[in-house]
Amino acid sequence: MTELQEEMLKAAGLTEDNFRKPKVTEIDRIKANVDFLAMLNGVELEVGGDE
Repeated sequence: MTELQEEMLKAAGLTEDNFRKPKVTEIDRIKANVDFLAMLNGVELEVGGDE
């Protein structure tokens, strides 16, 4: 990152963390697929207490 970019980040009150992509685990991908398939089939899923 250039010095100008760093100055602009500081002026805007941002850090490099604001631009990093969040890490997605395999569990997150599986949950998203289950939710998507349930939505396609019109199935309502119960939300468990472990989330």
